[in-house]
Amino acid sequence: MKKNKISIITILLGLTLVLSACVAGPRVTGTPGLSISEETAYVAYGNFVYSLDVDSGSVAWSYPSEPSASVVFYAQPLVTDSFIYVGDLANQFHKLNKDTGTALWTFSDANGYFIGKAAENEGVVFAPSNDGSLYAIDENGDLLWAFETQHYLWAQPLIHDETIFMGSMDHSMYALSLAGEERWSVKLSGAIVNAPIISEDGSTLYVSSLGSELVALDTSDGTSIWTFESEESIWGEMVLVESTVFIADSDGNVYAVDASNGAELWKKKVSSAVIGGIAQLEDGIVLATDEGLIKAFDFEGNSLWEATLEGEAYQAPVTNGQILIAGTIEGENLVYGFDVDGVQLWSTTPEN
Repeated sequence: MKKNKISIITILLGLTLVLSACVAGPRVTGTPGLSISEETAYVAYGNFVYSLDVDSGSVAWSYPSEPSASVVFYAQPLVTDSFIYVGDLANQFHKLNKDTGTALWTFSDANGYFIGKAAENEGVVFAPSNDGSLYAIDENGDLLWAFETQHYLWAQPLIHDETIFMGSMDHSMYALSLAGEERWSVKLSGAIVNAPIISEDGSTLYVSSLGSELVALDTSDGTSIWTFESEESIWGEMVLVESTVFIADSDGNVYAVDASNGAELWKKKVSSAVIGGIAQLEDGIVLATDEGLIKAFDFEGNSLWEATLEGEAYQAPVTNGQILIAGTIEGENLVYGFDVDGVQLWSTTPEN
């Protein structure tokens, strides 16, 4: 069996064991959840959420003030103008002050842990849970509604024009009203574990799945417009730049797909599985492989630069346009900072 297959199965088994663990608190090692703003990187890992200076990697604050064996973080934090929203593996979802890390409230009504990134709209946060429900939580931490699917929710919801688009591991993409009412749903050939993306005019939704497909759907009713078949499953984030969708699969294939008709424009191969997906740079795209390769391409598929880190990477790098942050596990350090030309600026394993 290929190494990338073993790694993926290990991640799935490890996270599933959390649900059935008999001991107090979760016992699993996962990849760091990374987000970035203009001046700060946010890292959710182990017992803490950290705020790091993007220029140096130094810790500004950590949450909570004291570790708890029952509270473990791996979800990618959601960063807004004033707040940080992040869930944990103890079935809790937290709203933090962005500047200080102070908890403003903790939502504890979920029946499963949080590994997916949340979305926010006008003060209401939409948190996907491993119990299969999407929770709508108001600005005070009170539950507005919950929408239940048939399997885990690992994907970040997308909110556009008063519609929530949400993928589930039950193979379905759902369109909901902001009040939590289903407008339509459509089945794909595999579980959906990453966020959809939408065309500039809002008419087309692009969805990928573990069924080795990228599908374009009509946002009004979920009708399929076209389907592109990849060689292996698609786990990670996608990028839409003008009329091209960029995706990567678990066999290390990177594709540029025509957004209008699903035709393959180009395809490149990297050394191993791309689980975290792709991030956009000003002049191209960048990805991380499960073997720690960080690689950037221009929009035509030409190599821009690459860096090899010790460790394994399961999330796409994040960037604010000047600084790029990547995370690894089982390596020398947890978090690495680069400039957008691939020059490493710092590396760190943050501590409380």
